Amino acid sequence: MLWLMSALVWAESTKPEVDNQGLQAEYIDHTSVLEALKVNTKSALKESKKQRSSISCPQRIPLTEELAKIWMYRGYAYQQLGKDEDVQLAWEQTFAIAPDIQFDETLLVDLSEEAQEDLLNRFEQIRRLVEAQGVMNPNIPEEQGDAKIFVNGRTLSSGQGVKPGEHLAQIVCPQDGLQSQWTTFEQPMDWFGMCPSGVDTAASESTDDFFDGGLFGAATEDTSEYYNPEPICASGGMSISIPTLALPDVDSTILMTMGSGVGLVLAGTGSYYAWLTPAYDDLEDAKDRAATQSISQGEADLVSQKFDTARYATMGLLLTGTALTGYGTVLTVQQVSMTPTVAPGWLGLHGQF
Repeated sequence: MLWLMSALVWAESTKPEVDNQGLQAEYIDHTSVLEALKVNTKSALKESKKQRSSISCPQRIPLTEELAKIWMYRGYAYQQLGKDEDVQLAWEQTFAIAPDIQFDETLLVDLSEEAQEDLLNRFEQIRRLVEAQGVMNPNIPEEQGDAKIFVNGRTLSSGQGVKPGEHLAQIVCPQDGLQSQWTTFEQPMDWFGMCPSGVDTAASESTDDFFDGGLFGAATEDTSEYYNPEPICASGGMSISIPTLALPDVDSTILMTMGSGVGLVLAGTGSYYAWLTPAYDDLEDAKDRAATQSISQGEADLVSQKFDTARYATMGLLLTGTALTGYGTVLTVQQVSMTPTVAPGWLGLHGQF
């Protein structure tokens, strides 16, 4: 018996320790995006969207700057494509998450000095624009009991705010562990509603000062220990959530393909009724006249030729239009990631383009 107890103690003491900090640092892996940026910018954008979709329901509290880099790299990809409006939207989101983030200098290596300067100036210009924007109120409760609240990986206290944009709201529930929700804070946030077992605010510790950690919060504690392999990631309340989709960033080539396809299908439909059908009626009439020998061979050949022309033209329009529309649909579906989310008292659909 003593031998068995000693063996158990030895096994426990030799168990490898979990490197929570390492796992947290690697939780958002930008490798696929960075590799794609070297060879194909559009592929990098697809990888970026996959990366964002992969953390639609996080199991950990991500590092703030690693979270913001998702949009920083996306903005760089748009910069390479010359899409200025998309660059601004992506980098505004970057600074909404991490106001003090610096540009990744590894992206500057292959650029000329002039290109580097232009890129960094644009990055800083958008930072200043975001700094000048107003502040959203995330409605952090003054008394949090044993719960802990984080926004974009940072601790946040009552009275602190965030810049407009999409934010990762997370709460460590006393009984349910880490729960998360992506939000713009445009609607009042029910923080404790994210905890299925509720939160006892009577056990509240003393609240922080209004500007503790800065207006937008600070990473004042080690958050790597918080891990929930099966988070619910749902807002509170007994309701059915209407699916919310970000406006799709569909490639212009796809739009042109689908637009051309639909146009050709409509043209083919019009050709069927306006051209093919009358030509067919003329052909049938010519057959009746041929039976009574009241039409010449030349006239009959001309009617037949007009029918064949109308038939092949109409079929060509319909088949080509259908093929282009189908191809455009396949390309669009490849850019879409839809994840149904079901939880007690909540049904939702998360979409990412």
